Amino acid sequence: MMRNMVSAVLAGMLLCGAAARADDQDPADQKVAADKAKLQSDRATVKADKAKDKADRQSVRADRKQLAADKAAGNADAVAADKSKLKADKTQLRADEKQTREDRREKRQDRRELRQDRREDRREDRQGK
Repeated sequence: MMRNMVSAVLAGMLLCGAAARADDQDPADQKVAADKAKLQSDRATVKADKAKDKADRQSVRADRKQLAADKAAGNADAVAADKSKLKADKTQLRADEKQTREDRREKRQDRRELRQDRREDRREDRQGK
């Protein structure tokens, strides 16, 4: 009986603390939430970029294989076409890898901003008490 009352009181205190924190939606809390959402978006973008880079590398690999086969067969027209396709695919790969690097850089910057905003939020919460 006593244990139930104590656990009920503790549960109530926990819920009151969570409710008080949920009601406290100051600008710093909103900024942290926005940064979290942006970071999630950046993670998805980087993941998609990695998949695209992998597909580009496979395409370049297949182009090289086809070029070698056409060279071995002695087909000059196919070799020329393969070389141009390989050049275009390499250009695309470089562009995609550059975009991936930029997205990773942006993700890193957003993580720093989130960390800084969380610090500011905690600082405000401590000063407000």
